Amino acid sequence: MLSNLRYLLGELKNFNFASVLISFAGIPAKVLVSVSAIYVPKLVLDAIQNQAAPVEFLWIVVFTMLIIAVTSIIDLFSNNTVQHSTNSFVMTYMTQKWLNKVTDMDYDMFSSESGKQKAEKARVSMEGTARAGVGSYFPRLVTLLTNLAGFVSYSVILFTLHPLIIPLLIVCYIISMLFTMRMEKKKQLMKEDMAKTNRRLNYMAYRTRGLQIGKDIRLYAMTDWLREMANKAKNEKITLNKKSANWQFSLNILNGLLVFIRNGAAYAYLIYLILSAQLTIGEFALYFAAISGLGEWLTQLTANIGVLTEANNYVTDFRDFMDIPDKMNKAAKVLPPSPEETVDIRLENISFSYDKTQGNVLENINLHINPGEKIAIVGENGAGKTTLIKLISGLIRADEGQVLINGSDVSKYARNDYYNIFSAVFQDSDLLPVSIADNIALNVDGEKDLGRIEECIALAGLKDKIESLPQGANTNLVKQISENGTELSGGEKQKLLLARALYKKASIMILDEPTAALDSIAENEIYLKFNDLVKNKTALFISHRLSSTRFCDRIILISDARIAEVGTHDELIALNGKYAEIYGIQSQYYNKGVR
Repeated sequence: MLSNLRYLLGELKNFNFASVLISFAGIPAKVLVSVSAIYVPKLVLDAIQNQAAPVEFLWIVVFTMLIIAVTSIIDLFSNNTVQHSTNSFVMTYMTQKWLNKVTDMDYDMFSSESGKQKAEKARVSMEGTARAGVGSYFPRLVTLLTNLAGFVSYSVILFTLHPLIIPLLIVCYIISMLFTMRMEKKKQLMKEDMAKTNRRLNYMAYRTRGLQIGKDIRLYAMTDWLREMANKAKNEKITLNKKSANWQFSLNILNGLLVFIRNGAAYAYLIYLILSAQLTIGEFALYFAAISGLGEWLTQLTANIGVLTEANNYVTDFRDFMDIPDKMNKAAKVLPPSPEETVDIRLENISFSYDKTQGNVLENINLHINPGEKIAIVGENGAGKTTLIKLISGLIRADEGQVLINGSDVSKYARNDYYNIFSAVFQDSDLLPVSIADNIALNVDGEKDLGRIEECIALAGLKDKIESLPQGANTNLVKQISENGTELSGGEKQKLLLARALYKKASIMILDEPTAALDSIAENEIYLKFNDLVKNKTALFISHRLSSTRFCDRIILISDARIAEVGTHDELIALNGKYAEIYGIQSQYYNKGVR
């Protein structure tokens, strides 16, 4: 709790520390309002009983009302400041920290199950702003301290009535607090299941409402099936929420019984004193209100310890995600080769596994790629082709062995500097709702080389499409978001991603199924000018269509987690091994009936 308090104070110091001071300034104001409210009846009744002069009576009322008015205004100002600053703190500052972490953390952790779980729990911790999650920490802390200050103030008043009243109330409070803490511990353990359910619901919500799946939903009559899947996920969440609500209901019943015991005993004693003429009417009114008020302070104190514990757990979830260490080197002083330099790549005894229980995806891989060489990587689905690319590009680290660039272990290079020598077209890349030129240059506010953009568009085979648009390369993409935007077909998107990869000056180009969405004519055009596309670069080309590998210097076939065959197309056909077998299966559909 103290560690999280120090953490948030440090973050708020960077954002708006004045709001913290203002929020704490509201504590005495709230307590003074409450104490004044129970003292007014005593002063009035005592003045009536003592037959005070009208002017004296009036001054008592005016003075107490003035105190209540001033403290109420301070309280209102403090509440508004806390709400506004907390909402801004979460929606801008904390959300930006989360986004920075998500986009900059090591890719292997980002894509792992553990990383996804922690990221989701941290995201959920920012929902609700000042009402729930991380943002509720300070408002709830202020409320808890206010309850504590109110409890102490009312205890001082009641201590003058009878010292044993306070221990009775405190014992009931401790019992209630212990049960509250136990409930919060159960709710915290439930968060893992809730995070998984939320991820399923979010996937259903965001993946089924776009244009891409709209055709499938209609043609395959998927509506009922999707509704059934969504209902199943919702029912899981409802079950978890119901379990949490049942715990809360049981706690509320317990608190109700404790209130009946502690207040009932105190009221009985108070009635005895007034009947035996040991109290004035004003004192009776004061103590009666104080007993009720102290019970309310205790109830709120108990409840707010629970909700502050919940808020504290959200802060812990956020910090657990933010504190995930980056294992890859981010501050190395050794600089990798410049992006314009052709490089030599060597893999020595590389082994890697995503899950140790499932065995290695790649095992004892040894490979040498010469500077400027064009390499095709082929194999069946799941053979480890993309994994090999991720290892070379530094997105993931090998469990065993090392990757060498120009003879130096890549772990010596700063991660982001190392990324600069790569450009890539991946299968699952996406476009941003900005202009076509910005999607290529990835530089929205900075200067762009328009001549180079046009050159890359032409090389990628997208020139005619861009010229047909009213605003050319300045046309915005993603029609749902961008005004006067346009939508590109699957093949056009792939060409645009290729233009993006060409625009970046990098030593190594990675092409992971770059023509999967292209028609055969467009695909052939890409192959014919492949050498122009990747001139002076080392190129790594992944493809399932073996007919597209002929233009590469060498072909690497991965099978059973190892490099099974290496050679040119003709050499591998002559070898009559696995490559020749797959090529024969694929080519028979084209050769059938051809003499």
